[in-house]
Amino acid sequence: MQQIGESTAADFSPRRFEVAVVCGSRVEFIDPMQGLCARIFEIAGFDDEASYWPVLAVREAVMNAVLHGNEGRPEAQFTVDYRVTDDRVEISVCDQGKGFIPAEVADPLAADNRLTDSGRGVFLINKRMDEVSFSQPSGGGTCIRLVKHRPDRVADGDSTRAAAGRG
Repeated sequence: MQQIGESTAADFSPRRFEVAVVCGSRVEFIDPMQGLCARIFEIAGFDDEASYWPVLAVREAVMNAVLHGNEGRPEAQFTVDYRVTDDRVEISVCDQGKGFIPAEVADPLAADNRLTDSGRGVFLINKRMDEVSFSQPSGGGTCIRLVKHRPDRVADGDSTRAAAGRG
């Protein structure tokens, strides 16, 4: 991955690039991270409609890292890594928390959870991204990897994904 200042305009391609951000775990950084994410999807060729749900999913992942993973500790950090390729945008959001087991997240559609004011972020992420995976690095914390395929690269066989709300 290139460091800031190492690339030139001639090296940049809107079809392939990487961006890495490290932030202190502060609620005030959630909105700027959403703005950066929207800009990355725009540069990658997604229009406003195609980027709406992926940007919201990344916002939810960042919010979870700050509020739940790092438990609001401002001295903790979270990272967001973007990798844009010819056919997809991959995002990894990592925190420095204790980690969690995704299968233990309550189902927000269950009768007992319908009126709760939280617990829908992971559900939304899973419904709106093409690929989602979680990992717990050996040093601690949780990483969530999100993938959204480029709209111009969705094959005819994948049209059911778009119809199901994952497009």
